[in-house]
This record gives sequence, C-alpha cells and structure tokens, in this order.
Amino acid sequence: MTNGTERAANGRRILVVEDDPSSRRALVALLRLAGYQAVFATNLAQALDLVETAPDFILLDLMLPDGTGAAVLKYVRAQRLPIRVAITTGAADWRTLLHDCDHPPDAVFTKPLDFDRITQWLGVV
Repeated sequence: MTNGTERAANGRRILVVEDDPSSRRALVALLRLAGYQAVFATNLAQALDLVETAPDFILLDLMLPDGTGAAVLKYVRAQRLPIRVAITTGAADWRTLLHDCDHPPDAVFTKPLDFDRITQWLGVV
C-alpha cells in the first residue's frame, strides 16, 4: 500500500475531489484498476492541502460542503502548477460557478460520469 506520496507504476497521480461517498469510492477504485495512484479529498480544505502533493491530474467536483471547487482551480492556475484539472459536476449551471476563474478547466465531465471519457482524457488507451 502506498502512503500517498509514491507514484503508481504509470507515474501518474490523480487527486479526486468528491464529497459523495459512493461516487468517490467508485471513481477511486476504477482509477486504481487503470493503474493510477488515486488519492482523494472530500472537501475544499482537504483538496487545497493535497494540491501541495503535486498530483498530475485533479478530477474536481464543483459543489463541496465547505465551498466551491472553483477555488481549487483558481489556486492551481494562480500558482501556475503543471496540473491538468477536470471539473466533474452535476450542476447544470457549472459555467456560472466558474464565472470568476481567469482560466478554464482542461475538461468538464458531467454526472453521471462516463469513465471511458475520463480515461481517454487521462491518456489511457
């Protein structure tokens, strides 16, 4: 078992930010089966802490119990971190939730999530 700082065999680490327990468990399990090291955060505060561990990708839910995931996207862009960020959301008005972000996410996946689309975005064949 990894401690959260080691890299998976394919060298890619993904931070999943999702407050819904069943969605989070399913997504993390599928990513690990695909060979990624997936770590997770259940709220905004945890997500901002885990950004500092330098994941390669972030799958970011917009609606979190302690704020909006847009704050994570803004932080990543403001710090010019080399992290690809995808929004995962069930919100029909997700564009409104990102209205004050200077830079858009790299991708947007609407819920229910299509894991094949996500792995294509991640570069898994």
